[in-house]
Amino acid sequence: MKLLFLVQRDVTSKWKKPMHNWNRILSQLTIIYDDRLKLDL
Repeated sequence: MKLLFLVQRDVTSKWKKPMHNWNRILSQLTIIYDDRLKLDL
């Protein structure tokens, strides 16, 4: 359990970094999944 906790903590710390080309990805997802993608911006 401790090992799983430590791995999870390590992985989620990496998720907090900005994603490369996120604006481009988001625009493509909006085009493809407009009815499913609801953003509160």
